[in-house]
Amino acid sequence: MRIVASYPIHIKAAGPGYAAHAIIESMIDSGADATLFCYTTELSLKSKFHRYVLPPRLKSLGYRLLSQETIRKIMEKRFIGALEKKDIAYLWPGSSVELFRKVKQRGNIIVTEKINTHLATSKPILDVEYSRLGIPVGHKQDFAGIAVENSKFELADYLYSPSEQVTGSLVKAGVPSNKIISCSYGLATSDIFSDDLIAKRKKKEITAVFMGRIGIRKGVLLLLDYWVKAGVQGILKLVGAIEPNVRQLVAPYLERPDIQHVGYCQDLKPVLQEADVFMLPSLEEGSPLVTYLAMGAGLPSLVSPMGGGSIVRDGQDGIIMDPYDSDAWVEAIRKVFADPKLRKDFGSNAHERSYYYTWPLVGQRRWEALRDRLTGRVGHHNSQVQ
Repeated sequence: MRIVASYPIHIKAAGPGYAAHAIIESMIDSGADATLFCYTTELSLKSKFHRYVLPPRLKSLGYRLLSQETIRKIMEKRFIGALEKKDIAYLWPGSSVELFRKVKQRGNIIVTEKINTHLATSKPILDVEYSRLGIPVGHKQDFAGIAVENSKFELADYLYSPSEQVTGSLVKAGVPSNKIISCSYGLATSDIFSDDLIAKRKKKEITAVFMGRIGIRKGVLLLLDYWVKAGVQGILKLVGAIEPNVRQLVAPYLERPDIQHVGYCQDLKPVLQEADVFMLPSLEEGSPLVTYLAMGAGLPSLVSPMGGGSIVRDGQDGIIMDPYDSDAWVEAIRKVFADPKLRKDFGSNAHERSYYYTWPLVGQRRWEALRDRLTGRVGHHNSQVQ
């Protein structure tokens, strides 16, 4: 059997697109026959298993001449044209419900990826936070989108879920548990810091780092409040683009000398090298890639359950807290900043654990889990399994 994957937008060397690339690459290395359809990729990721709408060097021209919807339709037409009877269709978010229906009509098994929690879970979480802050709702999640997502999951045979939080949201939304394949995301082996590199962190000021879009979802406004209340000696670095709807709310904090905005960085290694603590009080996530990177850098983590992404172990790699528990966050910040041994122990545990989540191992586990599910379906889909 062959896995034919679809990621219907440009693949960057970071983020979900990179995860799709790394997973397929690792599945191939584990013995799977797989290809990945995408619009195009960064030149550094160009691979033999990619199938492009346009060659990477023509990316800019394509975006000027074609709309995103046109690009998606072209790619989905090519995807359907390439799909053979025994192929497994692996559809990433952004694939249309029409593609799901066409693949289903052809009789192919559909596997899809759920990066974040089900929209029926994420929408009310975000609505509550926008209401608390007294600002207009800025997300695009609505009941029509929830209905479309439900339709896709009804058509899918299996769903990859990267965390307990995602799995819980799927089950709550009525997705049968036997459709869900629990897994994770990962990091490149080269993203794991050497012991020597970690040992070089010797500075006067302790630095905490938040990495991600600075908006509502990732709880950065809560973190800023907790940081001020904690009153520790150190620096909090915000690494990411500030979303327009929170710019005015964030601005007063950036006037403080102990809070710095670094902006978006594709290469996070220099940021991680200068950091001592990773903090991510996300309200809604799946399994954030930055959490894997922080563990690979040997950083202790202060995270919410969503921010921990089911990979941070409470009391071993860091501390997991409800994102709205102000007292717990303030206490944890003070505790970790005051105790260098605790930081070292958490960081060492996280660093050791990160090796379990390298992409080659993640891809292998995903491929084996899918293969086991498909083998179990032999009586029903004998033609799909070889």
